[in-house]
Amino acid sequence: MQHPELVPDEYFHIYNHAVGNEDLFRSSNNYEYFLKKYNQYIYPVCGTFAYFLMPNHFHILIKVRTKDQLISYYIEEHHRKYSEEKRLVVMPETFDYHEFVMHQFKRFLNGYAQAFNKMYKRRGSLFVDYIKRKEIDNDTYLRNIIHYIHYNPVHHGFCKHPEDWTYSSFNILMSNKSNKL
Repeated sequence: MQHPELVPDEYFHIYNHAVGNEDLFRSSNNYEYFLKKYNQYIYPVCGTFAYFLMPNHFHILIKVRTKDQLISYYIEEHHRKYSEEKRLVVMPETFDYHEFVMHQFKRFLNGYAQAFNKMYKRRGSLFVDYIKRKEIDNDTYLRNIIHYIHYNPVHHGFCKHPEDWTYSSFNILMSNKSNKL
């Protein structure tokens, strides 16, 4: 199956599953660490509109940031890594936006998997595949995927109502508090 490229200013449904009968999350600390790493690596390159994390899989609705935002963050990361002395010039027409966003997902998921493996003294892959993704190309699909994401824990029998699942954006979206969604 061909996965679409993660292009700027477009919505995508991102999801993945643990290998075999493994769980991605065994404790609340795992869920919290996953979200912390997500904020570190993905928030700078993608806006998040909905998510849920279940013991063995996750679903996230993102919108890739604009070309200007991606290039600015890329330059900022370059300067943080190599110092201000190495001036970086990026040509928007030749910059590989998809590759940059995928690199951030790779850093995020690999970092989480390494920490998880170390914590539980396990080896090998944690995720089935790199990341699976579907482009959201119309408003109906967008509304449906938000519903699907929030009702997935209900569908799988983990709770009776979406607001009962802790590791979901449902309650965050329903609150009046400031947040990153």
